Amino acid sequence: MSWTLALCYHRVLPTPPSADAGSVNAFHVQRNILLGLDDFLAQLDALLDRYEVLDAATFVRRLDAGQKGARPSVMLTFDDGYADFAEFIVPALEARGLPCVLFASMAPIQSGFVTPSDRVYAALTHDARAANPVLSGLQRESWVSGDRKHELLTVGPEAQDRIIAKLEAEVGVAEPPIVPRHMSEEQLRRLPDSVVIGAHGMFHHEFASLPKQRLQDELKATLQWVRCLRPHQSLGNWLAYPNGKSDRGAGTLVRNAAVEAGVDLAFLADTKALSSTGSERLSIPRRFVSSGLEWIDSLGE
Repeated sequence: MSWTLALCYHRVLPTPPSADAGSVNAFHVQRNILLGLDDFLAQLDALLDRYEVLDAATFVRRLDAGQKGARPSVMLTFDDGYADFAEFIVPALEARGLPCVLFASMAPIQSGFVTPSDRVYAALTHDARAANPVLSGLQRESWVSGDRKHELLTVGPEAQDRIIAKLEAEVGVAEPPIVPRHMSEEQLRRLPDSVVIGAHGMFHHEFASLPKQRLQDELKATLQWVRCLRPHQSLGNWLAYPNGKSDRGAGTLVRNAAVEAGVDLAFLADTKALSSTGSERLSIPRRFVSSGLEWIDSLGE
């Protein structure tokens, strides 16, 4: 059976820490958004061996026509734009002649803004390394994948900032958070043409948590930013929703704003996403990848 699916990667480091090491990178490992380089290379080779790896233009043609290739196929996408994308991911892709799409977060790249999740991970790291930690392991876990994280993602930016500031005060964080670097705008401009750049929001706030005007302004600004970075791109305005989510429930705020902003393709992210071929252009599923090779065998299921 032939199918086409977009895959969602984030970060790669040569030697990532263990998930319980107590660092922002360790929390990224725990969330399964940071892979080791050897693991990543093995995944690329397995994908090349088992599937057709599509460039963005071919993905769009198949999406629009509902076409299927002779073999199952995937398109590689990467979110956020951390510095390791340019340092480790791009060389690995170029060595194999592989194209990809990068969905870049504007404010961290443009001004060094620290995303809400990384602020939380930095505070948790500070607490975990303290001589007398304030939080229990279960409380830290709640911030990573439990109730506190859910609360953080669903409130608006101002409430989100107050919640994080309260956490930072509780655990005694006074210094600027120590977090992984994002790429610079100059690095983005120097990426090879095999990397298509799309938008991934400004501050990595979930779009459904934003007021209508703020959402419209953010979409307009981030799409224009990408066009300025890559004026020669001809595939239209591509967007990956921050946190992989669009509207909540039966809401239409995010979708309507995306239409008004001129978004041509918009991508979700899920651990069990199915085929992207024939999908609605503003709700294109992506499979959230994980470590190891086992998930690759289950892509067509």
